[in-house]
Amino acid sequence: MNTPFRFTTCRAGSEATLKRDIASHFAGELTPAFMKPQFITWKVRSPGFSPPKNLSHFARVSGISLGLCKTMAEAVEHARKLGPRPVRLHVFPRVTDEDGVKADTWQRIDALAAEISAALAQAGIPLETRLPLSHGDLILDVVVGETQEEPFFLGCHEHQPGMHSQPGGLPRIALPSEVPSRAWLKLEQALAWRGWDQLDLRGQTALDLGCAPGGATYALIQRGMSVLGVDTGEMDPRVLELAKAKGVRFEHWRTAAGRLNLTALPQEPALLLCDINLAPPEIIPTLCRIQDAVQARRLILTIKLNTPALEDRAHEFIDTIRDFAPAPVFATQLAGNRREICATAG
Repeated sequence: MNTPFRFTTCRAGSEATLKRDIASHFAGELTPAFMKPQFITWKVRSPGFSPPKNLSHFARVSGISLGLCKTMAEAVEHARKLGPRPVRLHVFPRVTDEDGVKADTWQRIDALAAEISAALAQAGIPLETRLPLSHGDLILDVVVGETQEEPFFLGCHEHQPGMHSQPGGLPRIALPSEVPSRAWLKLEQALAWRGWDQLDLRGQTALDLGCAPGGATYALIQRGMSVLGVDTGEMDPRVLELAKAKGVRFEHWRTAAGRLNLTALPQEPALLLCDINLAPPEIIPTLCRIQDAVQARRLILTIKLNTPALEDRAHEFIDTIRDFAPAPVFATQLAGNRREICATAG
């Protein structure tokens, strides 16, 4: 579809980072246009320019802009422009909290999604609902504002490997009160992003670097995994209690990841996690040495980008990870991430 605008959604606070990232890669080709919190559209300057499907690691969803809609009739008219292909309907809120979307917001979103689905079906526009998503599936994105009076935005994108399959990149995962830390939420969102939440991980081994106080370890034990945790800090007692209740092994090595005895580590663990609060130039060489020693089958790495200078080097850090991690390597800013991105490999 030939349209002069693209759209992106992002986390609250990452708008400036997203703008810098796109400017650094597409200077003169894409310029910011319409902006609201967690949402930016981009003017395509050259008629022949075709941006990549995923514009930035800091864009949770990106695609072609179809425009604002005040009525169902306008939404149907925009959807007709996509042609005869079946479309998947993704309806999601523009403004989201890092700890998840509230239930009453999803209730409002779901009611609107049902209304749009009925209008599209009545207009003869075919809807695709089978799961899982496939490469090239056409997604109709409906970005919903904070009030019912605010027009909703329509865009579209084609699903590609490494993209979120959940509408808006927002898996419906709430942070339970009983877990030790927010690392639980970030891990569960990472698993859902890659579709790894459907894997049977029972009885397999995970290596969790930076495990304390134990949010991610807790999630892994819930899934029946044995975990070797590495951290100088203390673990929440609930981790040990859960491991005992589940009958799985948990071992805590109170040392820094850079001081590990590599020969003592488990070989070919199912999963290698890292959520250590060190800058990428400090932690990535350590990760490389550990991965070379253990050859983990899958990696989930939280890359801390606590300054604008580090955010601007995100692509460089991901390319370095590609040098030692199993393919494919993807990176995104999860809904639960703060000034960090999640990189997965395998």
